[in-house]
Amino acid sequence: WVTQADVLQVIGPAVSARSDTFRIRTAGQSLDATGKVRATAYAEAIVQRVPEYIDPADPVEKKSGLTQTNQIFGRKFVIISFRWLSPNEI
Repeated sequence: WVTQADVLQVIGPAVSARSDTFRIRTAGQSLDATGKVRATAYAEAIVQRVPEYIDPADPVEKKSGLTQTNQIFGRKFVIISFRWLSPNEI
């Protein structure tokens, strides 16, 4: 019998960083000088974390000894889609 653990133990070192996908919703308001709300906007973005680092000097497989930029910021995020939302979609 071969278990999942047996397979992962063999291929584990070659597996790249995972990619994650996020749905981000946000709202913003524009205020006049008196603080009254003049406009409101809603937006949604689908963002995916990809295996590549911010600084391409480090290969995807590298996990230690990263450049300072990659130590601070890590992997890249890519905007997959963006759309404005209406108030009834919130």
